[in-house]
Amino acid sequence: MKICFLGCGNIAQAIIDGLLKSGMQPSNIACIERNEHRVKLLKSQNLQIIELDNLASLGFDLILLAVKPKDALSAEESIFKHAPKAIILSVVAGIGIEKYSQPKSIIRAMPNTACAFGKGVTAIYSVDQNSKAFILAKSLFKKVGHVLTLQNEEEMHRFTSIIGSGQAFLFLVLNTYLNELEKISSTDQVATKSMFQDFISSLGDSFSQDLNFESLINKIKSPGGTTQAGLESLENNNLDKILQDAFQAAEDRSIEISNEQ
Repeated sequence: MKICFLGCGNIAQAIIDGLLKSGMQPSNIACIERNEHRVKLLKSQNLQIIELDNLASLGFDLILLAVKPKDALSAEESIFKHAPKAIILSVVAGIGIEKYSQPKSIIRAMPNTACAFGKGVTAIYSVDQNSKAFILAKSLFKKVGHVLTLQNEEEMHRFTSIIGSGQAFLFLVLNTYLNELEKISSTDQVATKSMFQDFISSLGDSFSQDLNFESLINKIKSPGGTTQAGLESLENNNLDKILQDAFQAAEDRSIEISNEQ
């Protein structure tokens, strides 16, 4: 499989990192990028930097479009101008397939940055989900994590809010934990962060052993104890509604981005 990234920002770099860790050869990955800092990083990974003019001649199986939403439609037109038979795999948030000039040649995906560690969760959709290109795109993302095939493209907005943006929401919450721990820690910051890293990792370990959150909570709390008091405070302050509102705000913004194009 030979792929080319047009735009190599955070999400593209996460996918690239995951692909390389999965064993994909750098020679099978090319990039079109103008930012000098990013170009330097890509070259350090032994990736080829090419120009748009080279797209057709190099025969890529997929061209992964990873530019900003405002640049997506013009970038698509540029791709087809240089490579009319290209299959574009778009990871651009908020831009529906019907917005592009050639919808049948577009596969839409929404990965998250966990792809860098081989633990990504990617939603994927296209008009023809039986095509060789769609199957190839799914196999690409399976190299860096899990793949969820959507039957309705509108579901991409919700997926983006829960998984795509949702990581940042959890990071914000965990940052509050870290700040509180640092207030009482007598060790240096490096040691404290290492301690906290194990704390976060243990959450995943616990979930891997017991997939029921209610059960996990019950293993920690006791009637009338400190955990019970804290949980009641969270419930009284409507933690679930706070998160649901955040999901809804991100989903609404995804829809707005789509309508702006």
